[in-house]
Amino acid sequence: MDGVITRDAYQQLLEGIADHALFMLDTEGCISMWPETAKQFYGYEPEDAIGRSLDTLFAEERGEPPAVEDLLAEAKVEPVETDSWHERADGSVFWATCTLSPLSNESSDGYAVIVRDTTTRKQYERMLERQNDRLKEFTDILSHDLRTPLGIIDGRLELFRESGEGEHLAAIERTTDRMERLVEDLLRVARQGQVVDHPEPTDIGRVLEIAKEGTLPETATLRYESIPRVMADPDRLVQVFENLLRNSVEHGSTSSRTQSDDSAEHGGDSVTVRIGPLQNGFYVEDDGPGIPADDHERVFDHGYTTREDGTGYGLSVVRSIVGAHGWDVSVVDADHGGARFEITGIEFVD
Repeated sequence: MDGVITRDAYQQLLEGIADHALFMLDTEGCISMWPETAKQFYGYEPEDAIGRSLDTLFAEERGEPPAVEDLLAEAKVEPVETDSWHERADGSVFWATCTLSPLSNESSDGYAVIVRDTTTRKQYERMLERQNDRLKEFTDILSHDLRTPLGIIDGRLELFRESGEGEHLAAIERTTDRMERLVEDLLRVARQGQVVDHPEPTDIGRVLEIAKEGTLPETATLRYESIPRVMADPDRLVQVFENLLRNSVEHGSTSSRTQSDDSAEHGGDSVTVRIGPLQNGFYVEDDGPGIPADDHERVFDHGYTTREDGTGYGLSVVRSIVGAHGWDVSVVDADHGGARFEITGIEFVD
């Protein structure tokens, strides 16, 4: 039968590929052979793995896993390949490509299984998807936000032709300046959203030390709980924290606004910002007035702001940089009443 491999050939695979998990299933889809490569890859001892169904290795909490029965039925005819989330003995998850092949055996039939960790490829694909989303978003923004100033210029030119008055040229100049600022802002956001091709182990504490310089006033309080290192672009991660810290300061804390007119004038100078780890990422939260639930998604939109002097690009930059790393960012209500930004989808180095 085409696609069927012998026990000897399978044994050669076990000896020749050290960076994959290779093992064997019986006809019912239960693990019947668990060599050293599988033990090192998943962390299960042979006595804990042999006899267990293949679906034990799937991470069900990360989505609907493939049906083992269907895989076995397909693999009886020819090798079948499936991509899904897998889970190790220590609870860590990874995106894997799992290949099942019919195994020829003198005494019984079964299946040879090869599992490869393809998390990096999955993350890259997610980055590309987000890049395409960002590109469409930029196109929509340019077509929308530039239409109004172009209309103003067209109207002012017509008025200038009719009257020759210089005030119309001045209005055109102001409008073109505004268009230039808009384009520069959008290009800045676009550059920050480029896919991170060469991440490196990054110390969050060190990044935070750089980001808070010139961002947090002396009256602000920063409480940091150690976060393990992450694979990231350190410079762009600095900008993530700079924008999140600046957002906390600009919106201020409820308490600081009620202390005195002087403190209210300075916004959120006395805000308290807390930064700490999550199971698969980290959070940045403050004790300010928070963000209405209806605005939790809108705050990341380009140009969205609640301040008259705001540009609306700070949190947009955060989302672009986070997406460039293949991570996710969301905002929820903090336990202390303020805004809490959670950046997830991160695999820690330590």
